[in-house]
Amino acid sequence: MDFTIEMAEEVIFVPRGKSFKTNYTSAAKITAKYANMGIGQLNDHAPILFDGLNEKGLMGATLYFPRYAHYSQKMMPERTNVSPDKVIATVLATAANLTEAATLFKNSLNIVAQENATIGTVPPLHYIFSDQSGASLIVEPRADGVQLIEDSIGVMTNSPDYRWHENNLRNYLTVTAQQHAPVKFLNKTLFPFSQGSGTFGLPGDYTPPARFIRVAFLKNAATQAANEIAGISLLHHILEAVSIPQGAVVTERGTQDYTCYTAYMCAESLSFYFSTYFNQRINKISLAPLLLEKDYKIFKINNHEDLHELN
Repeated sequence: MDFTIEMAEEVIFVPRGKSFKTNYTSAAKITAKYANMGIGQLNDHAPILFDGLNEKGLMGATLYFPRYAHYSQKMMPERTNVSPDKVIATVLATAANLTEAATLFKNSLNIVAQENATIGTVPPLHYIFSDQSGASLIVEPRADGVQLIEDSIGVMTNSPDYRWHENNLRNYLTVTAQQHAPVKFLNKTLFPFSQGSGTFGLPGDYTPPARFIRVAFLKNAATQAANEIAGISLLHHILEAVSIPQGAVVTERGTQDYTCYTAYMCAESLSFYFSTYFNQRINKISLAPLLLEKDYKIFKINNHEDLHELN
């Protein structure tokens, strides 16, 4: 999660049976069919989740999509009207897997352009979901309708749209984890400098296209993790390759974009892990022990506190 203001403040648990509003202007509510949790905030007794998972192992996350996101300009009484920042909370509360999530976007949800009061604007967002199958669903609200991408490589970033990023991968087909062999050059034999010569040309900047390429390469090349802890450690190393330190990216408004936190989820054990900008130790919250809770539960995050597991 990269943003200009601190986003890692609370992990919100949403119990089964909790009813909440999915937008800012209608009194209509939905009732959570599945318990879920993720980093976010409570707004007028309704959850806003930036990312999270539910008790069935469905996981989801929001990503910024400026100049490409397009939402409905009017409420649709026959559908569940959802503000962009409440999509993750709504889907995790009502869908058990990717098939049900896709059906929601096709038949039930209307993402309506509504302002988030914290940032004072309508947040331009797109979304990615995954479940215990290991597959992914990318959801992009566009001017010609909501695009559902079910055949992605499971990597996602900011603008442009996903298909552009996937096509851009073709510019890096020669990047490899393997070392280049020495070559004959005129009357010399030239050897690569140390290790890593196969990755020459891998982009290192902080633009979304470059970060997409780096994560896609690392996901494809990384050794498969043997277990959950190894998997979380691997994810941490991969995502640190695109983590933004404060001061490296200054927006047109003079604010700093930086990596506020990094979240990792396990669909099998129903575990939510996170590390923050000021505390790189990976913290864990287990969803399973919370399933009997009847009300919201809030875990406060202290960026500077050395925590391992929150209870």
